[in-house]
Amino acid sequence: MGIKEVADIIGKIADGFNETCLKCLDDNKGVIVQAIREQLYSGLDGEGRHLSPTYDDDPYFEEKGQWYHRSKDYRRWKAAITPPVSGTMLGLPPRPDEVPNLFIDGTFYVSIAAVRHGDLLQTVSGSKSSPDIIKKYGDRILNLGPTAVEYFNLKYLLPAIEKHFKDSGYR
Repeated sequence: MGIKEVADIIGKIADGFNETCLKCLDDNKGVIVQAIREQLYSGLDGEGRHLSPTYDDDPYFEEKGQWYHRSKDYRRWKAAITPPVSGTMLGLPPRPDEVPNLFIDGTFYVSIAAVRHGDLLQTVSGSKSSPDIIKKYGDRILNLGPTAVEYFNLKYLLPAIEKHFKDSGYR
């Protein structure tokens, strides 16, 4: 193969690389949403850190109402309705019982979506409670954490890139 052919292949790879990656993200946005839900269920944010505040230090339990000074009762209730379990897709460990999973009635989880805007794939949540939850726990809860990124890259993105290289004439 001559230098011209090599240059043509490199040009094809470069020209379509970004779109290949974005198409992979867009085509697999359901997997991304599922990964975010699994992270949250395991009590993790998009940085791989446990959600905070925990039930032990959440100011909510200092407010007058049903759960006033009853964080331990709330923890038991949450463990009964959403038991800590290992993740099935990412294999994340069960959350500690003092760590929230942001699942009460499921509306926040169901409203999580991935939407492509040009060259950006954004994850959003549109439930009535979403603004308050995001304000309390940070917008990083809607990001893929390190385990999810590694999973997605290995299972979806790298095969898409390899196919793009092959379709561009490389190998």
